[in-house]
Amino acid sequence: EGTGTVEELEEFFARARAERFDLAVNMHGRGPVSTRLVARFGAPRTASFVGEKGSDVPGLDVEVSWAAEMHESRKLLLLAEKVGGAHTRAYDNSEPELRVREEDDRRALALLRRHPRKPLALMHPGASVPEKRWPGENYRRLADGLVRRGYEVAVTGSAGEKDMTRLVSEAAPGSLDLGGDTDLSTLIALVARASVVVSNDTGPVHLAYALRTPSVTLFGPSTDAGRWGPLDGERHAVLEREPISSIPVEEVLRGVKALDTRQERLGA
Repeated sequence: EGTGTVEELEEFFARARAERFDLAVNMHGRGPVSTRLVARFGAPRTASFVGEKGSDVPGLDVEVSWAAEMHESRKLLLLAEKVGGAHTRAYDNSEPELRVREEDDRRALALLRRHPRKPLALMHPGASVPEKRWPGENYRRLADGLVRRGYEVAVTGSAGEKDMTRLVSEAAPGSLDLGGDTDLSTLIALVARASVVVSNDTGPVHLAYALRTPSVTLFGPSTDAGRWGPLDGERHAVLEREPISSIPVEEVLRGVKALDTRQERLGA
């Protein structure tokens, strides 16, 4: 579904068929376009999500209704179960999991310049979709509030978000502007080292779910928090408003404080 030519697509299908896959699983939405593409991999069995009316893809062996599960990770696990994986009950109340490599942790420490002497709050003010972005001025006030609460603050973002990360970090004396400085592996290590992550609904906060790092996610109207939010409500807080700019800074700070209290109670 990209910009490749028909010849390039046919070449890709030929390479896929040459792999002689036993099973092809389409986890890209409810189809049917992506399902038709996966069906051309030539595997003896093909599995996919389907819409309310089922699938019009010939030879589809395993169908799972797109409406069968609400949460995205549960939905994907259900499809995996239907093709022979573990029962989804084996993953009740559990988030995805990630592991941090030693070399990535060393790179993260190099960015932080040292082991943090105080709890580290990682803030990510960017997002690819405008409706998902809590205002930069709010992040500035939040950064200042977190420093006053005793946190060290680091602000992450893509290279294209460097102006935003700089403005946010400038509002909190001693905070680090890491905009454009992290690849995915180093970002994973930074999230793992943080005491809390505050972010719009975008990559870093989903890493926090998988790494068991306490987080506050700010959701706007463009994303369903029930589908994409955390499964662990003790470790992760969700704030959702329409528009996202109507979420008060004070409410986010209260969310961080509540997470602190919970983690102390849990002995984390």
